[in-house]
Amino acid sequence: MKKVKVVSSVVLLLLLTLSGFVFAAGLSLDDIINKIQSNQEKIKDMYAETNTTVVSSISIPGKSGTQNKGPQKMVQKGKMWSKGEDKTKVEIFSPNHQISITNGDKMAIINPDTGQEMIQDLKKLDEKTGLPSPSKKMGLAEAKKYFNLSVSQAGATPNSYYIIQGTPKNKNGLLGKMDFYIDPVKWVPVKVYMYDTKNNLISQSEMSYQNVAGIWVPQKNHSQIITPAGKMDVEINFSNIKVNSGINDREFKIK
Repeated sequence: MKKVKVVSSVVLLLLLTLSGFVFAAGLSLDDIINKIQSNQEKIKDMYAETNTTVVSSISIPGKSGTQNKGPQKMVQKGKMWSKGEDKTKVEIFSPNHQISITNGDKMAIINPDTGQEMIQDLKKLDEKTGLPSPSKKMGLAEAKKYFNLSVSQAGATPNSYYIIQGTPKNKNGLLGKMDFYIDPVKWVPVKVYMYDTKNNLISQSEMSYQNVAGIWVPQKNHSQIITPAGKMDVEINFSNIKVNSGINDREFKIK
């Protein structure tokens, strides 16, 4: 049960991050950030169904004190909604039913079967860690509050990826830097690498997209999370994607 909760939390973080935690790169930093944001700003709201496969070698003590041996596989079915800059909802149906909602500075995790609801103040979390919460959508102005940003190009051709590197302004024990690889044709992030304060890789993600009504939206996210206790491989596939369908604000209501 404990393992399921850990895996569910990581998958939730990835979903929220993919739906919102995006900043861009460019010919100059500001220029290409504007190009990426121009695609993002076309999305007023978005709905998608998700199929997530998690393969984990992370060892977690069991009730008897033993640890899981060998890779563990789990498949999750879910749905996600997003609207504007600060509203996101993720509903996971299996193996456990759970709903997570972010609305402004609040985040709620709900057990629909019991009605139990846990509400967290994201502003306090930001203040405590010195980093943005994983559910916060990140435009250029917001990113500059937390990160020193620089931009480079991976090659000499016009189609070479741009790389935005962000290093936290405030020291913390978790994150040393993040590298975002930007497709210069679609103007979307296609790779994200995160490093700890000792420059060890702690996660890597690759994203692919599809064009819906002239807007590039996520189609698949494949991530690997690396921890001292083992590795976790997460693949999220998005289907039945609907853009700008007019999602009601009631979907994001937090008590």
